[in-house]
Amino acid sequence: MKKITAILLVMIFCATAAFAQAGKPATGNDWIKVGRKAHVQLVNDFITQMKTEGVTISKGAEFYCDRLDRLYVKKPKLLPEPVWKVLKTSMIMEYDWKVKGRDSDAIAKEWLDEKTYKKNKERRAAQR
Repeated sequence: MKKITAILLVMIFCATAAFAQAGKPATGNDWIKVGRKAHVQLVNDFITQMKTEGVTISKGAEFYCDRLDRLYVKKPKLLPEPVWKVLKTSMIMEYDWKVKGRDSDAIAKEWLDEKTYKKNKERRAAQR
C-alpha cells in the first residue's frame, strides 16, 4: 500500500509540476513529500522546458535538487511558493540562467527584488 501511495504521489507531483500551466503548481510543501527521483525528474523537466524557450542552464538537476533541499530547510517560508519560481530564482542567483543576447546580471536585477539582488552580489563577490 505504501508503494502505491508513493507512486501516486510522484505522479501527482510530476503532473502538477507543469510550471503553473495547468492549475495549481507544485509547491515546496509538495517537494518535501516526495523522494529524490521525483525531484531530479522535475528539475530535469524544467531545464528541458526552459531550453525550448531559449534558456541555457549548465548546472545539472542534482545540483539544483540539493540547493532546493537546503533552501527549504533554511527558509521554510518558501514552502508555499511554486517550485518552479524558487528553482528559477535559484538558477538566476547562480547566474546560470543564460539567454542569448542578455547579460546574466541584468536578468538577476530584473527578476530579484533590490535587497535580494544586492545580497546576492555580495555573496557572489565573497565566493571569489
